[in-house]
Amino acid sequence: MSFWDEDPLADLPEITPHPGRSGSQSSELSAALSSLPATPILQQNELDVFSNALRKYRPIHASDDTSSVLQAFVDNLSGQGLLRLQHEIYMLAEDPRQLRQLRNFLVDAILKPVAASSGKQPIITPPPNQAAAFAIELAMTKIEGSTRQPGQTWLKEECLRRDKNRCVVSGLIDATAYEKMSPGERRGNKSTSTECVHILPFALSKLNEKNATHTKNKATIWLALHQYFPALEKKIGADMIHQPGNAMTLASTFHKELGRFTFGFQAMNEYRIEIWDENSYFAGLLPTVVTFAQHDAKVLRPDPDVLDAHLRIGRILKVSGIGRAVHMSLGRYERRNVDNIASDGSTNLERILGDKMLIGI
Repeated sequence: MSFWDEDPLADLPEITPHPGRSGSQSSELSAALSSLPATPILQQNELDVFSNALRKYRPIHASDDTSSVLQAFVDNLSGQGLLRLQHEIYMLAEDPRQLRQLRNFLVDAILKPVAASSGKQPIITPPPNQAAAFAIELAMTKIEGSTRQPGQTWLKEECLRRDKNRCVVSGLIDATAYEKMSPGERRGNKSTSTECVHILPFALSKLNEKNATHTKNKATIWLALHQYFPALEKKIGADMIHQPGNAMTLASTFHKELGRFTFGFQAMNEYRIEIWDENSYFAGLLPTVVTFAQHDAKVLRPDPDVLDAHLRIGRILKVSGIGRAVHMSLGRYERRNVDNIASDGSTNLERILGDKMLIGI
């Protein structure tokens, strides 16, 4: 499990602006998108232009993956989010540089932030006792106003009560809860270390409003998520990350694998686990189907729309290759941190910085 005491997105450069909000076509594109029909249907002539735009796109340089990235989004978005993207591609079809900018916006505003920050959560220094934790969070809420999000300690307790102190994937009992069980209750059960897992990453919340670029990036990320996954708009945002609908109890190992986008949850009457990395050892430990129980009716289940957005983003990360590129870049950075810099000046510091900032992806 990876912890952080600084925002993992803090060092990312400013997100590429959406082509509809920059350049000569911005007003025309913005006007067209503001009047999208409620029913996600394109006219046949528009569909032809849209399809040709991706099929006939000429790469600007050798590593230009614009067509495949946009196609990955088209294949995995749905409803109004898909309609919006189709119209954007249709409007920009004649300008490959604008299409490239749209690709960069989608990667910068959705794929990089989610891939880079999933599977991480802030370090929690536990207070002397549980009562103190709740007292601290209550006091902070009163000090900072009623809009302040509840803290991680509160959310973990809520999820444990709802999930009956079990990992929702493996069914293993939370180790702390297991210790409190009687010998009879323990019989036939096994325990594991569990964590409260954010489905959409904790790092997408507002953390540093003193940094203008950081704050603008966070606002842009949520704008993109709400535009292409409109079902999220009234359910979750920067101020609503800490909610049971965006969280679940997972064994520590499965938290890491969910963060690596080894798997996601496909909604059915139950949730079918969809595996994206079959090479992972832990993929073989995953069940085929998971049912999210609600052992405390006051605590909401993980929200289906949040899980669906996570599933679709995971598919796009896999198909487009962006997920692998992000993890390789961050892996290189972690191996070449300041402790490994050669004293003879031979270390490529520009490459290290580029890996940390995910430049070139």
